[in-house]
Amino acid sequence: HLIKCGVPQGSILGPLLLLLYINDLPECLKNTRPRLFADDTNLTASSHSIADIVIAVNSDLENLRNWLMANKLSLNVAKTEFMLIGSPQMIRNASNSQPNILIENKQIQQVNKSRTLGTTIDQHLSWKPNTESICKKRTDQESQLYVVSNH
Repeated sequence: HLIKCGVPQGSILGPLLLLLYINDLPECLKNTRPRLFADDTNLTASSHSIADIVIAVNSDLENLRNWLMANKLSLNVAKTEFMLIGSPQMIRNASNSQPNILIENKQIQQVNKSRTLGTTIDQHLSWKPNTESICKKRTDQESQLYVVSNH
């Protein structure tokens, strides 16, 4: 196949070339802290004020959009989500104000748990969703072994 732009998926040099390509991404983010994992990026911001967080995140999402356009990359807005992390009372108060996080004038979906690097994190930083996920996988694997062992 003729590749005019990018690298073939699964190529040996793909991860290294991607890292070189996105190396300057953190420099465009002035108000958030980026966490880059291969082709996945998490932005974090903290403040005592939800309004300040919304302003910081929206500003850096615009910076990110501009960086992506300049580098001929795109963002899958449908796969983009945000999560507020804090005490139950803080989350309740923040949810009442309906944080409005946007990219490309599209509302980003708010979630109460998210999966990153194989770990499920919830809005209260409890281990419950992650533990439940591990237990479910283990139960499914045991069921498969039981079926195989009886045949």
